[in-house]
Formats: sequence, C-alpha cells, structure tokens
Amino acid sequence: MAAPFIGGQPFLQDLDDNASMTSAELQEHLYALEERLLHPDREPDRAVLAPLFADNYREFCCSGRILDRQQTIEVLLASTPRPATISFFYVTLLSPEVALATYHATTNAARSHRSSLWVYRDQRWQIQFHQGTLAD
Repeated sequence: MAAPFIGGQPFLQDLDDNASMTSAELQEHLYALEERLLHPDREPDRAVLAPLFADNYREFCCSGRILDRQQTIEVLLASTPRPATISFFYVTLLSPEVALATYHATTNAARSHRSSLWVYRDQRWQIQFHQGTLAD
C-alpha cells in the first residue's frame, strides 16, 4: 500500500468500492463494525462476523477472563439479544494500518470503558484486540 495521507485527506482504500476513506469515514466504518459485534443478534447469519476477528485476536473481558478468537466467536454465536448502546466513540489512527477505537458501552447490567485495536489487512479491517473495563 502506498504511503497514505492523514488529517482529512484520503489515507486508505474503502472495503467495497476502492474509494479513499477519510478520517471521518474510518470513524463511521469502525463504529458500524463495533455495533455489529455488540449486537450480533441483528445479523441474519452471525457466522458472517467471524472474519472480522484477526487470527491472533485476544480479548480481556470485564470479568477478568481472557478469550482467544475461537472462544470469542463461540460466545458471539450463542449470545442473546440485549439492549446496549455505544457512546463517546473515538478512533485514533496509530499508523496507516492500525487504529484504536475507544468508547463507553452501556447495558442494563453495567457501564464499561472499551478499547479495540483494529488492523487493516487483506483489504479489510479486522479486530485484533479488545478490552472492557467496568466503570462505576
């Protein structure tokens, strides 16, 4: 990939139509991916979410558990619908191919601070790491 421009200028190729993505478009795109992972029950076939996880994916859960890719996919496939909202969503571009998404997630049971490390490879964004921390 050629060295992209950052700061409102195009810096990456979009997944679908190869049009350049701006920082705002990347923020919207990663927000949509995070929403899909937060609400897997909205997918007609949850299995379509599996490619969003990098092969070396790890998750540090609010409970203290550490999950790998396969464990996370199993949880995602078996989860039940829940009301949950994302707020204070922000993306920090760490390099042209790496972005950090941070946000608050609120459910009926808890509020948490979350962070996800997204990596651009094979012409798509994949989540490589996720952490949730309970918030008071």
